Amino acid sequence: MKWIFFDLDDTLWNFSANSAVALGKLYEISPILRKLFKDLAEFREIYHANNSLLWDLYARGKVSTRDLKVERWRRTLATRQFEVLTAVCEELDRTYLDILAEGEEKFPGMEEMLQRLSKKALIAILSNGFSKTQYKKLQFSGLWRYVARTIVSEEIGINKPNPKLFEYAIQETGATPPFIMVGDHADTDILGAMKAGWHAIWFNPSGKPFPFTPEDLEKQGVCPSLYLGSASTPDQIESLIPSI
Repeated sequence: MKWIFFDLDDTLWNFSANSAVALGKLYEISPILRKLFKDLAEFREIYHANNSLLWDLYARGKVSTRDLKVERWRRTLATRQFEVLTAVCEELDRTYLDILAEGEEKFPGMEEMLQRLSKKALIAILSNGFSKTQYKKLQFSGLWRYVARTIVSEEIGINKPNPKLFEYAIQETGATPPFIMVGDHADTDILGAMKAGWHAIWFNPSGKPFPFTPEDLEKQGVCPSLYLGSASTPDQIESLIPSI
């Protein structure tokens, strides 16, 4: 059987919705956060800015897993001139990730699509993320039922878009061409996969224009035909997958 590789966060599993809930619960139970930030909206805005920056650095191999987990909290609290111990940052991160992992919000129709695809192909997760948290997300959401193999960057120390992660995925699964990646991030998921010689489908519910023209791709040594298209719904993802 053929393999189809999916990103997890904001592709199969609705990270944005689940994270919003988790941050809200964290704010409610954390005296430090309630003291330093006037309301949940202010806290979320500042946290998201720092978290996004650090995830970008993480994807490029500029910071370690531990640094990401600690610094996103340290920098957020530092905006309020609050000096915080590393142990406090680690506790905030543990609590947040524990709440987050229990989120069950998926994109409408995504589970049904996986159910159909898993009858004719093997489904793999290829995720940048933290191993413990990603496995718990699959468990609590029920998505594990359709997944034959889960590959998380933290386990091997290589992040998307590094081509070595895509090579590792092929070796681990024994997948044969065509290799297909479905993900929401145009750079790490889509361009990363195409640079590794994979076909790619961009899950793009907001309908943004694809940021790379065929000329852009060719300049980077990427064959434009590897891009299979943009999909705003699970049905559209399914329609773009080559016959299997």
